[in-house]
Amino acid sequence: MNRVAGLFCASFVLSVQGSGKPHILYMAMDDLGWADVGFHGGDFPTPVMNEIVSSGLELERLYVQPVCSPTRSALMTGRYPFNLGMQHFATILPGSMAHLPETAATIAEVLKGNNYSTHMVGKWHLGSASFNYTPTGRGFDSHTGYFGGYIDYYTRNMTIQSYNGYDFWTNKEVNTARNGSYTVPDYLDAAEDALTAASASGRATFLYFAHQNVHTPLDLPPATSGSESCEAISPPRRVTLCKMTHQLDTSIGQLLAIYKKLGLWDNTIAFFTSDNGGMPYYAEHGMSSASSNWPYRAGKGSLHEGGIKATAFITGGVDAFPQHLKGTKYSGLAHATDLFPTVLTAAGMEQVRLNLTMDGVSHWGAIVANGTSPRTEVPINIIYGGHNYSAIIVNDMKLLIGPVDGIYDGYWTINPYEKKHPPLDAHVFVKLYNLTADPSERHNIEKDFPEVVKSL
Repeated sequence: MNRVAGLFCASFVLSVQGSGKPHILYMAMDDLGWADVGFHGGDFPTPVMNEIVSSGLELERLYVQPVCSPTRSALMTGRYPFNLGMQHFATILPGSMAHLPETAATIAEVLKGNNYSTHMVGKWHLGSASFNYTPTGRGFDSHTGYFGGYIDYYTRNMTIQSYNGYDFWTNKEVNTARNGSYTVPDYLDAAEDALTAASASGRATFLYFAHQNVHTPLDLPPATSGSESCEAISPPRRVTLCKMTHQLDTSIGQLLAIYKKLGLWDNTIAFFTSDNGGMPYYAEHGMSSASSNWPYRAGKGSLHEGGIKATAFITGGVDAFPQHLKGTKYSGLAHATDLFPTVLTAAGMEQVRLNLTMDGVSHWGAIVANGTSPRTEVPINIIYGGHNYSAIIVNDMKLLIGPVDGIYDGYWTINPYEKKHPPLDAHVFVKLYNLTADPSERHNIEKDFPEVVKSL
């Protein structure tokens, strides 16, 4: 961190400490496509997120993992998934003994140890073979939601391969009270209960809202005001995804309204990120959805930009979010592992951060001072299942090795929604791209720059 950035950061941390520890909201949005929000030129109605970005700060170059569990492990621990054995391409399946290692401290455990009230709603997907591996065993005071990768929005069942089972919990107890009703209101109710109790206690609160939307199945949500414009979109499954995305957007507005009603918002800082790229309409079967990551290549499950470039932004109240950052963008290179340490610095707990073992770095000083990223590289993945499935970004160069295209490849446009075929390099084992000159990864320059390939 340069000296100017350090001074800016120190001055703002002191102001936060002077008004008490800030409340922290940490939201993961499931499978949100880059081009499926209005502020990226999409045709889905997302007025709440558009307003948040226009009055907050957008993280333009935050990278995540290509699928759910690895990204969530990074968000929880600040550690690279491949350092924890969490680089699962197939994620954690039902019945698996895999889990987030107990030796890696979670953000909830660290904040709870610093007198925060800690709560979670929504998707865990970091192991459930023992209750010790579930949210209330990993630092959360409460959890309402599901342990696995996805559930039906109404029946709350997860169906995959030969497995079909109910997966909705309050802490360690199965919750069937509202089985058959749409899940999202339950998450909002649980969040409001937790925030109300925390407000009464006077303690600072950490809420991890791991949103269910917009992961498959494509279940049509209850009608929301403003979703009517989705009817003009095609094909039909994209109409449903549009309404699910609008439901996500509406619920974010409802959540922020809860903070404001309880008088918590002024001293709250909120971090939002997608967990991976959106899943496009690549097939008539399986987990195919209808997302677009245009103009980026491929999507969820791929190491191309469409699979790993996050939709992410930060906002907050007047006492916790620097007002000079309103309506700005941070273009510094960043990774999901960086959000945990950045939260700690923003909350005035820099010494706590320095005492932890993390791969992530704090960007708060650079963000506040409009400085440069403390990173010059991001290793996305290294080896999976004995096979090379690797990617690294260094400055503007990106190297991919192995079958990095996942289960599909190409580009999905919007308005109209169409698939455009990938370049002829689709099955080339080694690929090199200059992301500044070629953000859509259309021109493999591996043969032109052998020395760069070797160095990476």
